[in-house]
Amino acid sequence: MTSRDRVVRALKRQEADRVPTFEWAIDRKVCRALTGSEDILKAIEMLDVDGIVVRADYSKQRIDAENYLDEWGCRRKVSCESIDVIVESPILDIRQHANYRFPDPHAPHRLASLEKAVGSLGRSKAIVFNLRDVFSDIRDLVGYENALIALLTEQQAYAQLLERVIEYNLTLARIARERFDVNIVATTDDIADSRGLIFSPQLYFSFLAPRMAQVIRGYKDLGYSCIKHCDGNVKDVLGHWIDIGVDCIDPIDPGGGMDIAEVKKQYGSRVCLKGNINCQTTLVSGSEQEVTAEVKRCIEQAGAGGGLILSSSNTIHSGVKPQNYRAMLAALHRYGVYKGSS
Repeated sequence: MTSRDRVVRALKRQEADRVPTFEWAIDRKVCRALTGSEDILKAIEMLDVDGIVVRADYSKQRIDAENYLDEWGCRRKVSCESIDVIVESPILDIRQHANYRFPDPHAPHRLASLEKAVGSLGRSKAIVFNLRDVFSDIRDLVGYENALIALLTEQQAYAQLLERVIEYNLTLARIARERFDVNIVATTDDIADSRGLIFSPQLYFSFLAPRMAQVIRGYKDLGYSCIKHCDGNVKDVLGHWIDIGVDCIDPIDPGGGMDIAEVKKQYGSRVCLKGNINCQTTLVSGSEQEVTAEVKRCIEQAGAGGGLILSSSNTIHSGVKPQNYRAMLAALHRYGVYKGSS
């Protein structure tokens, strides 16, 4: 069974030969420590990871050694992590969003990384295209504080800009589907912290939920399986995401008080779960034995009957001990084999 088949079966809540695994990102230093190379495509092969997450490509205009403008007009500061930090957003007033021009989704370089990944791994590994849904693109375009304020005071302008955002993401999804036959999309919009949603559930369900259903329906209509990522406590919206067609939820955040055994019991017949080895504690400061025990426990709690993709509780970031990630993968191969598989 190929890695790609393994992930597809998990998304359908079916058992494969073993539980699959992939990460949103694997830090360059961790890659180098484990494989001798920072090439993520080589690392996926060498570490026997079952999939790779790929984003669209946007050009950079260097400002100085630490800062650059991306193609969206966001000023970013270089970070040691996989995503650089936005320090200035391009839309100063959301009411003037019509004056802002989105990057061309059809630009020749837009899907270069996706093309490379498909060409290198596409026959054997799951290729996951990372897009957005209803908050993070607007957060980036107008700034975090302004986006939250606009949800309360400028809903008409927010809705108009969001329609443009949704259409842009669906256009990218359509191009990727037609050109490369990619069929898994992941939306990585964080709308919660450890206490719950960053805005009231009432605001979410009255304003954002219908548009969330719209974008997920758009991905599904294009033939994608949909993975929804959000850190934190998402108990208020978990059922809604499943109702609108999300195929997989990531992560079941232990730092947000989420319990994967409880979620598996309540929703496991309806949705695949991705996670849930703690990358705040266990993978950072735990022993290899503690990592192994957590992997074993996660598989016991959420692997039965399929529908589990084992991963960290967010990413293999720069603080993760390389030996702990290796221990996680070794434990998966030891404890994640389904009975009856050859």
